[in-house]
Amino acid sequence: MNNRSNENERSGNNIYHWYADVIVFRGFGPIIACLGIIGGTLSCLVFRRKALRKKSCSIYFLFLALADLLVMICWLIHFVLPTYNIQILILSNFFCKAFVFAMYLGFDLANYILTACSIDRAVSILFPIGSRQFCRRQVAYTITFVLFIIHTLLNSHIFYGFIVKSANSTLNTSIQHCHYRSDSDAYQKFFLAYDSYIEVIKTNVIPFIIMSICNLIIIIRVCRSSSSVNLSNGKTNSKTTKSKRKYEKDRQLTFMLLGSAIAFLVLTLPTEINDIIRSYSSENHVNEKKYLLSAILVSLAQLNYAIHFYIYTLTGEVFRQQLVKLWPINIIWPYILRLIQCKNVDSSSLATDLTNVNRKRHYEMTQADHTFNPSQLNIDIENEDETSHIL
Repeated sequence: MNNRSNENERSGNNIYHWYADVIVFRGFGPIIACLGIIGGTLSCLVFRRKALRKKSCSIYFLFLALADLLVMICWLIHFVLPTYNIQILILSNFFCKAFVFAMYLGFDLANYILTACSIDRAVSILFPIGSRQFCRRQVAYTITFVLFIIHTLLNSHIFYGFIVKSANSTLNTSIQHCHYRSDSDAYQKFFLAYDSYIEVIKTNVIPFIIMSICNLIIIIRVCRSSSSVNLSNGKTNSKTTKSKRKYEKDRQLTFMLLGSAIAFLVLTLPTEINDIIRSYSSENHVNEKKYLLSAILVSLAQLNYAIHFYIYTLTGEVFRQQLVKLWPINIIWPYILRLIQCKNVDSSSLATDLTNVNRKRHYEMTQADHTFNPSQLNIDIENEDETSHIL
């Protein structure tokens, strides 16, 4: 009985492992990667356009798209390709160190570039005149470069701590995997602390607090500018139009940043909390249920870096206008509009035909009622009798 129960438990655990590898990583993993790579590439092309690249926030969004692309590449190499028996991390210690470093660097850069963009917008709204010295392209390039240097130094320990090592699997066979080194107790304790509390505070908590404060400031000022625009209706049309344009741009950027900040918190914070719990768990053996949970949470975290382009498209009209002007979209867009117009024409013509049919039926029923109305016939007969009586 004990052997049978152990076999049933083992088969049940294998099912959870199969769900994680086949359904989550192999099934949804390529979809997330395709969405992220296509969206990141289009975002780079849009923010490099002449109409947008003069603005400092567009520089941040451009480098954010590059960081998202780096995260998507690491997502493929770390989680998706191994389910197809394509092991790049274990080819050598260099690949192991480089791609683990790139993964942490991509996460940090994406989060802090978005934070810098939020600060840029808040400063430009709070100090419209004084912000001209801060909200410039050169400053955006400098801040991005400084962020790159800082996070490169913070994650440089990975080049020492990660190696390709062998481990015993449940089938008593030796397998290779990219993991932090176990021959150094000091580094092992350091990495367990770094990958849990420090990583959550550094990569999630600090950026979200800053982004929340900045976006709150932006929302308040944009609402005030909206009321001022409404009060200035009696002034010249040129001034009103200029105020409305400025308000509309600020509102669109606010929605873009708010959407990105909300997606950042909802999709990335759960996996960081799970990393803390898993790092300080007393269980040494692999728990297949927790492996499935980690796979789902990691996929959600990666989805955050894959949907920035789609958040911009939904919330920013300026972004959509520049997106349509890209030559691949510009070629396809007229055909899409024609297809939409044809559908609208067909639906409108169908509605018109139905309306005409209903009107015709109503008219025929009215005529029939008028022709065969008995009361009307009685009135006509009485009138004829009165006329004959008078005569």
